[in-house]
Amino acid sequence: MSFSGGLRLTDLNDYITPGQECIKPAQVPKTGQGGGSHIKVGQAGEYYEVTKDGEETKLETASITLNDCLACSGCVTSAETVLITMQSHHELLAVLDENRRLREAAEGDRARRVVVTVAPQSLASLAHKHQLPVPSVAQRLAGTLKAMGVDYVLDSAFSRDLTLVESAREFVERHRESEGRTGAGQSLPMLASWCPGWVCYAEKTHAEVLPWMSTTRSPQQAMGVVVKDYMARRLGVAPDRIYHVAIMMCYDKKLEASRSDFYSDLYKTRDVDCVVTTGEVDRMLAEKQIALADAPETALDSLTAGAAAQDGLYASAGTSAGGGLEYILSYAARALHGVSVSPEEVAAAGRGEATHPLLQVTAVRNQADHREITLLDPATGQPALRFAAVYGFRHLQNLVRKLKSGRMGYHYVEVAACPSACANGGGQVQPADPSSAAKKEWVAATERIYVAAGPRALPEDNPALHELIRDWFGEAGLDSDAARQALHTQFHGVTAKANPLGVSW
Repeated sequence: MSFSGGLRLTDLNDYITPGQECIKPAQVPKTGQGGGSHIKVGQAGEYYEVTKDGEETKLETASITLNDCLACSGCVTSAETVLITMQSHHELLAVLDENRRLREAAEGDRARRVVVTVAPQSLASLAHKHQLPVPSVAQRLAGTLKAMGVDYVLDSAFSRDLTLVESAREFVERHRESEGRTGAGQSLPMLASWCPGWVCYAEKTHAEVLPWMSTTRSPQQAMGVVVKDYMARRLGVAPDRIYHVAIMMCYDKKLEASRSDFYSDLYKTRDVDCVVTTGEVDRMLAEKQIALADAPETALDSLTAGAAAQDGLYASAGTSAGGGLEYILSYAARALHGVSVSPEEVAAAGRGEATHPLLQVTAVRNQADHREITLLDPATGQPALRFAAVYGFRHLQNLVRKLKSGRMGYHYVEVAACPSACANGGGQVQPADPSSAAKKEWVAATERIYVAAGPRALPEDNPALHELIRDWFGEAGLDSDAARQALHTQFHGVTAKANPLGVSW
Protein backbone atom coordinates (compact mmCIF):
# COMPACT_ATOMS: atom_id res chain seq x y z
CA MET A 1 0.00 0.00 0.00
CA SER A 2 1.37 3.40 -0.91
CA PHE A 3 0.45 6.94 0.00
CA SER A 4 0.60 10.13 -1.97
CA GLY A 5 3.76 12.12 -1.38
CA GLY A 6 1.57 15.20 -1.11
CA LEU A 7 -0.45 13.90 1.86
CA ARG A 8 -0.87 16.45 4.65
CA LEU A 9 -2.21 15.89 8.16
CA THR A 10 -4.13 18.79 9.68
CA ASP A 11 -6.30 19.70 12.67
CA LEU A 12 -4.22 17.73 15.17
CA ASN A 13 -3.93 18.97 18.73
CA ASP A 14 -2.57 15.71 20.14
CA TYR A 15 0.53 15.79 17.97
CA ILE A 16 3.92 15.15 19.50
CA THR A 17 6.04 13.99 16.61
CA PRO A 18 5.44 12.36 13.20
CA GLY A 19 4.31 8.75 13.31
CA GLN A 20 5.06 7.14 9.98
CA GLU A 21 8.02 4.95 10.96
CA CYS A 22 8.38 2.42 13.77
CA ILE A 23 11.77 1.05 14.74
CA LYS A 24 10.40 -2.36 15.82
CA PRO A 25 7.38 -3.55 13.81
CA ALA A 26 8.33 -7.19 14.40
CA GLN A 27 10.95 -9.19 16.24
CA VAL A 28 13.36 -10.99 13.92
CA PRO A 29 15.42 -13.65 15.73
CA LYS A 30 19.14 -13.88 14.97
CA THR A 31 19.70 -17.37 13.58
CA GLY A 32 23.32 -16.94 12.57
CA GLN A 33 22.49 -18.09 9.04
CA GLY A 34 23.32 -16.09 6.00
CA GLY A 35 20.98 -13.90 4.00
CA GLY A 36 18.37 -15.05 1.56
CA SER A 37 15.31 -14.47 3.71
CA HIS A 38 12.83 -11.65 3.56
CA ILE A 39 9.82 -10.39 5.48
CA LYS A 40 6.27 -10.89 4.20
CA VAL A 41 3.20 -9.14 5.56
CA GLY A 42 0.08 -11.29 5.78
CA GLN A 43 -3.47 -10.19 5.01
CA ALA A 44 -4.22 -9.57 8.71
CA GLY A 45 -1.08 -7.48 9.16
CA GLU A 46 1.02 -10.26 10.69
CA TYR A 47 4.70 -10.66 9.76
CA TYR A 48 6.38 -13.76 8.32
CA GLU A 49 10.05 -14.50 7.68
CA VAL A 50 10.39 -16.30 4.37
CA THR A 51 13.60 -18.23 3.70
CA LYS A 52 15.13 -18.67 0.25
CA ASP A 53 13.57 -22.15 0.22
CA GLY A 54 10.09 -20.68 0.70
CA GLU A 55 9.67 -21.75 4.32
CA GLU A 56 7.56 -19.26 6.28
CA THR A 57 7.92 -18.54 10.02
CA LYS A 58 5.47 -16.25 11.77
CA LEU A 59 7.26 -13.54 13.74
CA GLU A 60 6.25 -12.38 17.19
CA THR A 61 5.06 -8.82 17.59
CA ALA A 62 7.86 -6.79 19.09
CA SER A 63 7.53 -5.35 22.57
CA ILE A 64 8.30 -1.65 22.22
CA THR A 65 9.59 -0.08 25.41
CA LEU A 66 9.71 3.58 26.31
CA ASN A 67 13.47 3.65 25.73
CA ASP A 68 12.97 2.27 22.22
CA CYS A 69 10.43 4.99 21.63
CA LEU A 70 12.64 7.79 22.87
CA ALA A 71 15.52 6.60 20.70
CA CYS A 72 13.33 6.77 17.62
CA SER A 73 12.48 9.69 15.38
CA GLY A 74 9.13 8.15 14.59
CA CYS A 75 5.87 7.89 16.47
CA VAL A 76 4.76 9.11 19.86
CA THR A 77 1.32 10.47 20.68
CA SER A 78 -0.34 10.73 24.06
CA ALA A 79 -3.03 8.29 22.93
CA GLU A 80 -0.66 5.40 22.12
CA THR A 81 -0.86 3.57 25.41
CA VAL A 82 0.52 0.45 23.71
CA LEU A 83 3.96 2.04 24.08
CA ILE A 84 3.65 2.50 27.83
CA THR A 85 2.77 -0.96 29.11
CA MET A 86 5.84 -0.88 31.34
CA GLN A 87 4.19 1.84 33.41
CA SER A 88 0.63 1.34 34.59
CA HIS A 89 -1.43 0.75 37.69
CA HIS A 90 -0.91 -2.99 37.11
CA GLU A 91 2.81 -2.48 37.75
CA LEU A 92 2.02 -0.68 41.01
CA LEU A 93 -0.29 -3.50 42.07
CA ALA A 94 2.40 -6.07 41.21
CA VAL A 95 4.92 -4.31 43.46
CA LEU A 96 2.39 -4.14 46.30
CA ASP A 97 1.60 -7.84 45.86
CA GLU A 98 5.30 -8.71 45.95
CA ASN A 99 5.79 -6.67 49.12
CA ARG A 100 2.84 -8.47 50.70
CA ARG A 101 4.27 -11.87 49.76
CA LEU A 102 7.69 -10.99 51.21
CA ARG A 103 6.18 -9.85 54.49
CA GLU A 104 4.06 -12.97 54.77
CA ALA A 105 7.22 -15.02 54.22
CA ALA A 106 8.99 -13.11 57.03
CA GLU A 107 11.23 -11.41 54.48
CA GLY A 108 9.90 -7.90 54.97
CA ASP A 109 13.41 -6.44 54.91
CA ARG A 110 13.46 -7.19 51.17
CA ALA A 111 10.27 -5.25 50.51
CA ARG A 112 10.58 -1.86 48.85
CA ARG A 113 9.14 1.32 50.35
CA VAL A 114 6.34 2.45 48.05
CA VAL A 115 5.99 6.23 47.74
CA VAL A 116 3.16 7.78 45.70
CA THR A 117 3.08 11.46 44.75
CA VAL A 118 -0.13 12.97 43.40
CA ALA A 119 -0.31 15.92 41.00
CA PRO A 120 -2.83 18.66 41.83
CA GLN A 121 -4.20 18.48 38.27
CA SER A 122 -5.06 14.82 38.89
CA LEU A 123 -6.79 15.68 42.16
CA ALA A 124 -8.88 18.29 40.35
CA SER A 125 -9.89 15.76 37.68
CA LEU A 126 -10.89 13.14 40.27
CA ALA A 127 -12.73 15.78 42.29
CA HIS A 128 -14.73 16.68 39.18
CA LYS A 129 -15.54 13.05 38.36
CA HIS A 130 -16.59 12.10 41.91
CA GLN A 131 -18.13 15.44 42.89
CA LEU A 132 -15.97 15.81 46.00
CA PRO A 133 -13.86 18.68 47.34
CA VAL A 134 -10.21 18.47 46.32
CA PRO A 135 -8.86 18.11 49.92
CA SER A 136 -11.33 15.28 50.53
CA VAL A 137 -10.25 13.53 47.31
CA ALA A 138 -6.60 13.80 48.37
CA GLN A 139 -7.27 12.30 51.79
CA ARG A 140 -9.58 9.56 50.52
CA LEU A 141 -7.07 8.62 47.84
CA ALA A 142 -4.31 8.54 50.46
CA GLY A 143 -6.45 6.32 52.68
CA THR A 144 -7.22 3.98 49.79
CA LEU A 145 -3.60 3.68 48.65
CA LYS A 146 -2.32 3.06 52.17
CA ALA A 147 -4.95 0.36 52.70
CA MET A 148 -3.56 -1.28 49.55
CA GLY A 149 -0.03 -1.26 50.98
CA VAL A 150 1.46 2.08 49.90
CA ASP A 151 3.81 3.43 52.57
CA TYR A 152 3.77 7.19 51.85
CA VAL A 153 1.44 9.47 49.87
CA LEU A 154 2.75 12.96 49.06
CA ASP A 155 1.33 16.07 47.42
CA SER A 156 3.52 16.84 44.40
CA ALA A 157 2.50 20.51 44.58
CA PHE A 158 5.30 20.69 47.16
CA SER A 159 7.84 20.05 44.41
CA ARG A 160 5.97 22.53 42.22
CA ASP A 161 6.86 25.20 44.80
CA LEU A 162 10.47 24.04 44.62
CA THR A 163 10.59 24.23 40.83
CA LEU A 164 8.77 27.57 40.76
CA VAL A 165 11.41 29.09 43.04
CA GLU A 166 14.30 27.60 41.05
CA SER A 167 12.72 28.50 37.68
CA ALA A 168 12.31 32.12 38.80
CA ARG A 169 15.93 32.24 39.96
CA GLU A 170 17.02 30.80 36.61
CA PHE A 171 15.02 33.42 34.70
CA VAL A 172 16.47 36.33 36.68
CA GLU A 173 19.98 34.97 36.15
CA ARG A 174 19.40 34.63 32.41
CA HIS A 175 17.88 38.11 32.20
CA ARG A 176 20.87 39.67 33.90
CA GLU A 177 23.21 37.74 31.59
CA SER A 178 21.35 39.08 28.55
CA GLU A 179 21.48 42.74 29.65
CA GLY A 180 23.90 44.62 27.45
CA ARG A 181 24.59 41.56 25.35
CA THR A 182 25.00 42.04 21.63
CA GLY A 183 24.99 39.45 18.92
CA ALA A 184 23.19 36.11 18.98
CA GLY A 185 23.16 35.32 22.68
CA GLN A 186 20.43 32.81 23.56
CA SER A 187 19.74 33.42 27.27
CA LEU A 188 16.28 34.79 26.48
CA PRO A 189 13.53 34.11 25.84
CA MET A 190 13.30 31.34 28.43
CA LEU A 191 10.87 28.63 27.40
CA ALA A 192 9.14 26.52 30.04
CA SER A 193 10.07 22.83 29.85
CA TRP A 194 7.65 21.19 32.27
CA CYS A 195 5.55 19.71 29.44
CA PRO A 196 7.19 16.49 28.15
CA GLY A 197 5.14 16.57 24.94
CA TRP A 198 6.63 19.97 24.10
CA VAL A 199 10.13 18.78 25.06
CA CYS A 200 9.80 15.68 22.87
CA TYR A 201 8.55 17.78 19.96
CA ALA A 202 11.38 20.29 20.32
CA GLU A 203 14.09 17.64 20.65
CA LYS A 204 12.93 15.63 17.65
CA THR A 205 11.93 18.37 15.23
CA HIS A 206 13.39 21.72 16.30
CA ALA A 207 16.64 21.11 18.19
CA GLU A 208 17.72 24.68 17.45
CA VAL A 209 15.26 25.97 20.10
CA LEU A 210 16.73 23.82 22.90
CA PRO A 211 19.18 26.52 24.15
CA TRP A 212 16.17 28.60 25.13
CA MET A 213 14.57 25.84 27.23
CA SER A 214 14.55 26.21 31.00
CA THR A 215 16.85 23.60 32.50
CA THR A 216 14.96 23.45 35.82
CA ARG A 217 13.37 20.05 36.32
CA SER A 218 9.62 19.66 36.09
CA PRO A 219 7.70 19.17 39.37
CA GLN A 220 7.43 15.44 38.64
CA GLN A 221 11.17 14.99 38.23
CA ALA A 222 12.02 17.39 41.05
CA MET A 223 9.88 15.25 43.33
CA GLY A 224 11.65 12.22 41.91
CA VAL A 225 15.06 13.40 43.07
CA VAL A 226 13.59 14.60 46.38
CA VAL A 227 12.19 11.12 47.04
CA LYS A 228 15.19 9.11 45.80
CA ASP A 229 17.82 11.37 47.42
CA TYR A 230 16.50 13.51 50.29
CA MET A 231 13.76 11.16 51.48
CA ALA A 232 15.94 8.07 51.04
CA ARG A 233 18.57 9.63 53.31
CA ARG A 234 15.97 10.50 55.93
CA LEU A 235 14.61 6.94 55.85
CA GLY A 236 18.12 5.46 55.91
CA VAL A 237 17.58 3.33 52.81
CA ALA A 238 19.26 3.12 49.41
CA PRO A 239 17.39 4.82 46.53
CA ASP A 240 16.75 1.50 44.81
CA ARG A 241 14.85 0.30 47.89
CA ILE A 242 12.18 2.93 47.20
CA TYR A 243 9.55 2.41 44.50
CA HIS A 244 8.32 5.85 43.49
CA VAL A 245 5.01 6.23 41.67
CA ALA A 246 3.72 9.55 40.29
CA ILE A 247 0.00 10.03 39.60
CA MET A 248 -0.08 12.45 36.69
CA MET A 249 -2.45 14.07 34.23
CA CYS A 250 -0.55 13.07 31.11
CA TYR A 251 0.67 9.92 29.36
CA ASP A 252 3.73 11.83 28.19
CA LYS A 253 4.86 12.04 31.81
CA LYS A 254 5.67 8.35 31.45
CA LEU A 255 8.07 9.27 28.65
CA GLU A 256 9.62 11.95 30.84
CA ALA A 257 10.18 9.53 33.71
CA SER A 258 11.95 7.10 31.37
CA ARG A 259 14.57 9.59 30.16
CA SER A 260 18.15 8.49 30.77
CA ASP A 261 18.86 11.85 32.44
CA PHE A 262 16.69 10.74 35.35
CA TYR A 263 18.37 7.36 35.87
CA SER A 264 21.02 6.61 38.50
CA ASP A 265 23.81 4.39 37.14
CA LEU A 266 25.12 3.97 40.68
CA TYR A 267 21.90 2.57 42.15
CA LYS A 268 20.33 1.27 38.91
CA THR A 269 17.08 3.08 39.58
CA ARG A 270 14.98 5.86 38.10
CA ASP A 271 13.90 8.94 40.03
CA VAL A 272 10.30 8.06 39.14
CA ASP A 273 9.81 4.32 38.69
CA CYS A 274 6.25 4.39 37.41
CA VAL A 275 3.80 7.01 36.22
CA VAL A 276 0.10 6.23 36.55
CA THR A 277 -2.36 8.58 34.89
CA THR A 278 -5.47 9.98 36.55
CA GLY A 279 -7.67 7.84 34.34
CA GLU A 280 -5.71 4.71 35.22
CA VAL A 281 -6.14 5.44 38.92
CA ASP A 282 -9.88 5.82 38.37
CA ARG A 283 -9.97 2.51 36.49
CA MET A 284 -7.95 0.84 39.26
CA LEU A 285 -10.51 1.97 41.82
CA ALA A 286 -13.30 0.62 39.63
CA GLU A 287 -11.51 -2.71 39.17
CA LYS A 288 -11.05 -2.98 42.94
CA GLN A 289 -14.71 -1.96 43.44
CA ILE A 290 -13.62 0.95 45.63
CA ALA A 291 -15.96 3.93 45.84
CA LEU A 292 -13.86 7.01 46.48
CA ALA A 293 -16.76 8.69 48.30
CA ASP A 294 -16.79 5.83 50.85
CA ALA A 295 -13.02 5.56 51.27
CA PRO A 296 -11.44 6.45 54.63
CA GLU A 297 -9.74 9.84 54.88
CA THR A 298 -6.05 9.82 55.80
CA ALA A 299 -3.76 12.84 55.98
CA LEU A 300 -1.05 13.06 53.33
CA ASP A 301 2.51 12.58 54.51
CA SER A 302 5.07 15.36 54.99
CA LEU A 303 8.60 15.33 53.62
CA THR A 304 9.95 17.38 56.49
CA ALA A 305 9.99 16.74 60.21
CA GLY A 306 9.90 20.14 61.90
CA ALA A 307 7.70 22.32 59.70
CA ALA A 308 4.29 23.11 61.11
CA ALA A 309 1.41 21.29 59.48
CA GLN A 310 -0.30 23.32 56.79
CA ASP A 311 -4.09 23.45 56.56
CA GLY A 312 -5.23 22.12 53.22
CA LEU A 313 -3.11 21.35 50.17
CA TYR A 314 -0.35 23.43 48.65
CA ALA A 315 -1.65 25.69 45.89
CA SER A 316 -0.27 28.31 43.54
CA ALA A 317 -1.85 31.02 41.43
CA GLY A 318 -2.18 30.40 37.71
CA THR A 319 -3.59 27.92 35.23
CA SER A 320 -3.27 24.15 35.27
CA ALA A 321 -0.01 24.55 33.31
CA GLY A 322 1.55 24.99 36.75
CA GLY A 323 1.68 28.71 37.52
CA GLY A 324 5.13 29.32 36.05
CA LEU A 325 4.14 32.44 34.14
CA GLU A 326 2.40 34.03 37.12
CA TYR A 327 5.06 33.34 39.72
CA ILE A 328 8.13 34.02 37.55
CA LEU A 329 6.68 37.34 36.36
CA SER A 330 5.94 38.33 39.97
CA TYR A 331 9.42 37.30 41.14
CA ALA A 332 11.19 39.01 38.23
CA ALA A 333 9.17 42.22 38.68
CA ARG A 334 10.43 42.42 42.27
CA ALA A 335 14.00 41.30 41.60
CA LEU A 336 14.66 43.25 38.40
CA HIS A 337 12.43 46.31 38.56
CA GLY A 338 11.42 46.77 42.19
CA VAL A 339 7.74 46.41 41.29
CA SER A 340 5.42 44.64 43.70
CA VAL A 341 2.92 42.50 41.80
CA SER A 342 1.56 39.26 43.18
CA PRO A 343 1.06 36.02 41.22
CA GLU A 344 -2.66 36.36 41.97
CA GLU A 345 -2.70 39.76 40.26
CA VAL A 346 -0.95 38.29 37.23
CA ALA A 347 -3.43 35.39 37.19
CA ALA A 348 -6.36 37.81 37.42
CA ALA A 349 -4.92 39.78 34.51
CA GLY A 350 -4.70 36.60 32.46
CA ARG A 351 -8.40 35.94 33.12
CA GLY A 352 -9.32 39.46 32.02
CA GLU A 353 -10.32 40.53 35.51
CA ALA A 354 -9.30 43.64 37.49
CA THR A 355 -5.54 43.90 37.25
CA HIS A 356 -2.46 45.65 38.49
CA PRO A 357 -2.09 49.08 36.79
CA LEU A 358 1.33 48.11 35.40
CA LEU A 359 0.06 44.90 33.76
CA GLN A 360 -1.24 44.80 30.19
CA VAL A 361 -2.84 41.71 28.65
CA THR A 362 -3.29 40.87 24.99
CA ALA A 363 -5.29 37.85 23.89
CA VAL A 364 -3.91 36.28 20.72
CA ARG A 365 -6.48 34.41 18.64
CA ASN A 366 -8.22 33.15 21.74
CA GLN A 367 -7.51 34.03 25.33
CA ALA A 368 -7.36 30.49 26.65
CA ASP A 369 -4.57 29.19 24.43
CA HIS A 370 -2.38 32.19 23.58
CA ARG A 371 -2.10 35.35 25.59
CA GLU A 372 0.54 37.96 26.32
CA ILE A 373 1.10 39.71 29.64
CA THR A 374 3.35 42.76 29.74
CA LEU A 375 4.78 44.49 32.79
CA LEU A 376 5.27 48.22 32.23
CA ASP A 377 8.22 50.16 33.64
CA PRO A 378 6.76 52.45 36.36
CA ALA A 379 9.10 55.29 35.38
CA THR A 380 8.74 55.29 31.59
CA GLY A 381 5.51 53.38 30.97
CA GLN A 382 7.37 51.28 28.39
CA PRO A 383 7.31 47.45 28.37
CA ALA A 384 9.80 46.07 30.88
CA LEU A 385 8.91 42.36 30.78
CA ARG A 386 6.89 40.54 28.13
CA PHE A 387 5.55 37.11 29.07
CA ALA A 388 3.30 34.76 27.10
CA ALA A 389 1.33 31.56 27.55
CA VAL A 390 1.14 29.26 24.53
CA TYR A 391 -0.98 26.10 24.72
CA GLY A 392 -1.64 23.58 21.95
CA PHE A 393 0.48 22.67 18.94
CA ARG A 394 -1.20 25.08 16.59
CA HIS A 395 0.19 27.92 18.63
CA LEU A 396 3.48 26.13 19.31
CA GLN A 397 4.21 26.01 15.60
CA ASN A 398 3.86 29.79 15.41
CA LEU A 399 6.08 30.12 18.46
CA VAL A 400 8.82 28.02 16.88
CA ARG A 401 8.63 29.95 13.61
CA LYS A 402 9.04 33.25 15.44
CA LEU A 403 11.97 31.90 17.45
CA LYS A 404 13.76 30.68 14.35
CA SER A 405 13.17 33.92 12.47
CA GLY A 406 14.33 36.10 15.35
CA ARG A 407 10.92 37.80 15.67
CA MET A 408 10.25 36.60 19.21
CA GLY A 409 9.72 39.57 21.52
CA TYR A 410 8.98 37.67 24.72
CA HIS A 411 11.20 37.24 27.77
CA TYR A 412 9.43 34.10 29.01
CA VAL A 413 6.92 31.69 27.48
CA GLU A 414 4.84 29.15 29.42
CA VAL A 415 4.36 26.23 27.05
CA ALA A 416 1.92 23.31 27.11
CA ALA A 417 1.29 20.84 24.30
CA CYS A 418 -2.38 20.37 25.18
CA PRO A 419 -4.96 23.04 24.39
CA SER A 420 -6.28 24.48 27.69
CA ALA A 421 -3.08 23.20 29.38
CA CYS A 422 -2.84 20.29 31.82
CA ALA A 423 -6.48 20.16 32.89
CA ASN A 424 -6.91 18.75 29.38
CA GLY A 425 -4.10 16.22 29.69
CA GLY A 426 -4.61 12.98 27.79
CA GLY A 427 -4.37 10.99 31.02
CA GLN A 428 -7.17 12.83 32.80
CA VAL A 429 -10.60 11.37 33.53
CA GLN A 430 -12.72 11.81 30.41
CA PRO A 431 -16.41 12.77 30.20
CA ALA A 432 -19.01 10.15 29.35
CA ASP A 433 -20.22 12.31 26.47
CA PRO A 434 -17.54 12.22 23.73
CA SER A 435 -18.82 15.28 21.89
CA SER A 436 -16.45 18.21 21.53
CA ALA A 437 -18.83 20.59 23.32
CA ALA A 438 -19.12 18.28 26.32
CA LYS A 439 -15.36 17.76 26.40
CA LYS A 440 -14.75 21.50 26.30
CA GLU A 441 -17.10 22.12 29.23
CA TRP A 442 -15.61 19.17 31.14
CA VAL A 443 -12.11 20.57 30.78
CA ALA A 444 -13.28 24.07 31.73
CA ALA A 445 -14.94 22.71 34.89
CA THR A 446 -11.79 20.78 35.83
CA GLU A 447 -9.75 23.95 35.31
CA ARG A 448 -12.09 25.90 37.60
CA ILE A 449 -11.73 23.25 40.31
CA TYR A 450 -7.95 23.35 39.97
CA VAL A 451 -7.79 27.14 40.18
CA ALA A 452 -10.09 27.28 43.23
CA ALA A 453 -8.33 24.55 45.23
CA GLY A 454 -6.51 25.43 48.42
CA PRO A 455 -5.06 28.51 50.13
CA ARG A 456 -2.22 30.30 48.35
CA ALA A 457 1.10 31.66 49.53
CA LEU A 458 4.30 32.60 47.76
CA PRO A 459 6.39 29.45 47.21
CA GLU A 460 9.40 31.04 48.94
CA ASP A 461 7.20 31.50 52.04
CA ASN A 462 6.53 27.77 52.33
CA PRO A 463 8.16 26.81 55.69
CA ALA A 464 8.45 23.12 54.74
CA LEU A 465 10.31 24.11 51.58
CA HIS A 466 12.75 26.21 53.61
CA GLU A 467 13.39 23.26 55.89
CA LEU A 468 13.97 20.85 53.01
CA ILE A 469 16.42 23.20 51.25
CA ARG A 470 18.37 23.81 54.45
CA ASP A 471 18.53 20.12 55.42
CA TRP A 472 19.29 18.95 51.88
CA PHE A 473 21.75 21.54 50.59
CA GLY A 474 23.13 23.16 53.75
CA GLU A 475 23.77 26.85 54.29
CA ALA A 476 24.47 27.52 50.58
CA GLY A 477 20.92 26.38 49.81
CA LEU A 478 19.86 26.68 46.18
CA ASP A 479 23.15 28.42 45.35
CA SER A 480 25.07 25.20 46.04
CA ASP A 481 26.51 22.96 43.35
CA ALA A 482 24.50 20.09 44.84
CA ALA A 483 21.25 22.00 44.30
CA ARG A 484 22.12 22.83 40.69
CA GLN A 485 22.95 19.20 39.98
CA ALA A 486 19.80 17.92 41.66
CA LEU A 487 17.29 20.40 40.26
CA HIS A 488 18.45 20.88 36.67
CA THR A 489 18.51 18.72 33.57
CA GLN A 490 19.55 18.93 29.93
CA PHE A 491 18.02 18.36 26.51
CA HIS A 492 19.14 16.34 23.51
CA GLY A 493 18.43 17.11 19.89
CA VAL A 494 17.51 14.07 17.80
CA THR A 495 18.53 13.84 14.16
CA ALA A 496 15.31 12.88 12.44
CA LYS A 497 15.13 10.63 9.41
CA ALA A 498 13.56 11.91 6.23
CA ASN A 499 9.80 11.92 6.52
CA PRO A 500 8.54 9.41 3.93
CA LEU A 501 5.06 10.89 3.77
CA GLY A 502 6.03 14.55 3.49
CA VAL A 503 3.93 15.47 6.52
CA SER A 504 3.85 19.18 7.30
CA TRP A 505 2.38 20.88 10.32
